[in-house]
Amino acid sequence: MKQLLFVLLVFSYFCCTAQSSNNINPVLLLSKNGASYPVELKIKGNKPIKVKMADGRKMYLSDYSLIGDSVIATSTDTVALGEIASIKGKLKGSALRKIGGGLVAGTGYYFVAVGYLVGTIALYPPAFLLILPSAGVAYTGHYISGMRHFDTTEKWKLSIAKVE
Repeated sequence: MKQLLFVLLVFSYFCCTAQSSNNINPVLLLSKNGASYPVELKIKGNKPIKVKMADGRKMYLSDYSLIGDSVIATSTDTVALGEIASIKGKLKGSALRKIGGGLVAGTGYYFVAVGYLVGTIALYPPAFLLILPSAGVAYTGHYISGMRHFDTTEKWKLSIAKVE
């Protein structure tokens, strides 16, 4: 009985603290310039981003924090949003893109395995020709579900917004 009471108390503690937590975090927000309908994309905060600066420098930011409304700070450098020419990173809410990329990659891997097995077990050498295009399909699937590239000089506007 004491163990059940302890478990219930621990469970209620986690339920109460999860509901009362104040989760206000800044997030990098991309909005499309000149779009007839508003397009806003949020870059995941805990994932690394690749940044190309206006002067040609390339930076890979893995541990960064967003300061104010226009600065990205790392342990060694600070980057103003106005200096960024392009940004590459993973987005929030891209589940459909991940599922589609996974299905395409899985299809490619399936046909690579079929080509390999038919070529080796059935000793049918033309089946090996199926491996190369199937590997290309698998690579495409991984590319679809990976990072996205955004040109922030003309097409996209980069900003920092508070999200609850």
